[in-house]
Amino acid sequence: MELPMYDTLLSLPLFQGMSQTDFNSLLQKIRLDFIRYEDGDVIIEKGNRCGSLAFLINGTVESSRSGMDGNFTFSELIEAPFLIEPYSMFGRAGSYQRTYTAIGSCSFLMVDKQYIYTELGKYNICRMNLLNILSGRVQQLDCHIWSLDGMSLRERIIRFIKGLSDIQSGQKRLAIKMNDLAMLMDATRLNVSRELNALEKDGIISLRRKEIFIPALENLIS
Repeated sequence: MELPMYDTLLSLPLFQGMSQTDFNSLLQKIRLDFIRYEDGDVIIEKGNRCGSLAFLINGTVESSRSGMDGNFTFSELIEAPFLIEPYSMFGRAGSYQRTYTAIGSCSFLMVDKQYIYTELGKYNICRMNLLNILSGRVQQLDCHIWSLDGMSLRERIIRFIKGLSDIQSGQKRLAIKMNDLAMLMDATRLNVSRELNALEKDGIISLRRKEIFIPALENLIS
C-alpha cells in the first residue's frame, strides 16, 4: 500500500491512535473495498441498509436530508477524511438517514459491518474510537434538544441549522419556505424574515429563492 494511502487510513476516526503494528495486523484480516465515484454519482441513498463502514478517503460529497413532513431540505458539503453515519449501523432502523452525492471525483473505502464484531472489536483503540463517535453524536443531539429555552429568535435559527449539520463547519444549504421556517421557529414570518435579512447584511448567509445558503457554518455559529 502506498504511504499516502496508508497515512490517510490511519487518520480516519476509527483508526486514530492505533499503532502501526496493530494496523498492519488488522489490514491482513479484513477486506477493504475501494470504490471511486464521479461527479453527480449517488453514493448512498437515504433508507439504504447500513451494512458497511463507509469511509470517504478522498474528495468531497454532498449530504442531503429532508424534514419528516417534506417541508425543508438540508444539504452540506463533507470533505475527506470522514466516516459516514456510523451511528446508523446500529439500532432499530439500521439504515442511512441521508443521501450522499459525489461532488467531483471521490473515493470510498468500504469495510463490511461483520468485521466490527470479528476483528475491529479485538482492538481497544477501535472500540474506544467508535464509542467516542457514537457518544459524541448522542451528546450533540441532547444539547440541541435541551438548550432552546430562553434563546432569541436568531439563536433558535442558528441552533436549528447547527442541529441539522453533521459537520460543524463548512458550506450548508437549507431549502425551506419562509412560512415553514417561521412555524418551526414558533415565530411570525415577518420576524424570521427580519432576522435572516440582518444575517445576510452581516455577510454571514445569502438568501436565495426559497433557500438559505451558508458559506461557512463556523461564521454563523460564532
